[in-house]
Formats: sequence, C-alpha cells, structure tokens
Amino acid sequence: MNSRRRLYVAGFVGASISYIFNVLAFTGQFDVFRWTVFAVIFLAVFFGFEKFIEWSERFDD
Repeated sequence: MNSRRRLYVAGFVGASISYIFNVLAFTGQFDVFRWTVFAVIFLAVFFGFEKFIEWSERFDD
C-alpha cells in the first residue's frame, strides 16, 4: 500500500470514528445515510486539499 493510500485510509478512519462517536454522544442514534454523506464530503475535501497543496508547491520551485 503506498503512502497516499495509507494517508487516505488513516484520515477516513479517524474522521469516521470521530463522527460516529460525536453523533452517538449528542443524538443517541446513528444514521448510515448521514454518515455516507459525511464520508463523501470528507473525501472530496481531503482530495481537493491535497490537489491544492500540490498546485501551491509548484510555485516554490
């Protein structure tokens, strides 16, 4: 497994666990549809931020 995939998996697992614990603590119920929406948005933002970092690093050279 390459480092980028490990970064995505680690970020997704950490964010998912945090989301699940927070939802259960504050509402007492878990909705798979809401978690799926969170996961899709999280991965899109994570990917977009990675591309933004790559784009900005081109100007450092």
